[in-house]
Amino acid sequence: MTKDLINGEIRGFPSDRPAASASDIARLGIDPRDGSAQLPLLTFDRTAWERNCNAMFSYLRAVGAKIAPHAKTPMSPVLARDLMKRGAVALTVADIRQAAVMLGHGLDRLILANQIGGRASGARLGRLLQQYPSSQITLYVDSLAALATAAEVAEAAGRRIDFLIEVGGGRAGARDVDVVSAILDKLEDLPSLRAVGIAAYEGASASADQVATRKAIAELHAFAAKAFARLRASQPKDHLVLSSGGSSFFDLVIEDLGPVVKADGNADLVLRSGAIFFHDHGVYARGLANMDKRGGFAPAGMGPASTAFTPSLLVYAEVLSRPEPGLAICGMGMRDVSFDQGLPIAVSCYRDGQVLAVPQGAEVIKLNDQHAFLKIPAEADLAVGDIFSFGISHPCTALDRWSWLFVAGDDGRVVDALPMHFG
Repeated sequence: MTKDLINGEIRGFPSDRPAASASDIARLGIDPRDGSAQLPLLTFDRTAWERNCNAMFSYLRAVGAKIAPHAKTPMSPVLARDLMKRGAVALTVADIRQAAVMLGHGLDRLILANQIGGRASGARLGRLLQQYPSSQITLYVDSLAALATAAEVAEAAGRRIDFLIEVGGGRAGARDVDVVSAILDKLEDLPSLRAVGIAAYEGASASADQVATRKAIAELHAFAAKAFARLRASQPKDHLVLSSGGSSFFDLVIEDLGPVVKADGNADLVLRSGAIFFHDHGVYARGLANMDKRGGFAPAGMGPASTAFTPSLLVYAEVLSRPEPGLAICGMGMRDVSFDQGLPIAVSCYRDGQVLAVPQGAEVIKLNDQHAFLKIPAEADLAVGDIFSFGISHPCTALDRWSWLFVAGDDGRVVDALPMHFG
């Protein structure tokens, strides 16, 4: 089977149908609600995606920021290209392989937002970039060791390489301005490298305590601003970048770092949010609810963030067993859905393709590899063969379990399929 054909080896595609191309899949009339799909099946609501894109890009225009969306979320060149057409200034990737995927599909403005390892990895990336001489890739550097790796990239690529100095806490990133200064001082001996900005990631500073989270993010951004000032002092005329921002706290990035960029007058504030374009029923739903408490989405003039964005992903699964009152076992497990930031949430229920009320209080309480344990009232009218749609929590770790993303039309039937390149 080629990457252009889908057959019964792929989850969601009926095993009794001949292989089909993505462009032909709409003709099959696959409907995850009526038994014509092979479940479990992950579906993607393209209308919700459009709405989420419109909301996020409207917000960016309102606050004067730019975005390099994180392509690691779907690893879909189709969706990455769509974001670039909408105005993204670049795409963010997490490693060399992800960069290779995007470069191979003609997407050549990238931020590699991670340390890439030692010199062998640097040489490997440089040889990859040799194949794409017009590509624009920006690396992360958080130490003199990472700077040496970046120099290997430049040598192997045969050209100058740009990088952002990453500052951080809780994950990678330089921990004090002395490290930033050491990198900039060493840069004088490395004409093949150029520092173009400062990067941070506020999500690594978050916790369940909202007050502590706000304090930690403010401290991180204050450090990023200090590092930016150090870089500006060494490069007074260059256009620079200040980058932070995931999908839960991007309003705080604007609040903390927007004034820094505005005061500088020769820099861009670049978010790297990716999951926001998919949204979810879990961790990001909670994140946007907290954002609304802060009034963080108000500049977009679109009402609350929690209503401006719509979850776009559902996993459909069939009831396989009713082994005891109060319990249904559904055919969906850890191989099919994310669970690192919350368990799936029952959204809708169907019997023979017709809507059935979701039992009151229905809750996924446990996942095995292939099974979901759904707690329901003992008297619930639920039978083997009934089908649930489940909302997910954390798109990044739901999508990477699938090789194809099945696109649901407005009527719920599958109308397209997008290949995803998770390796």
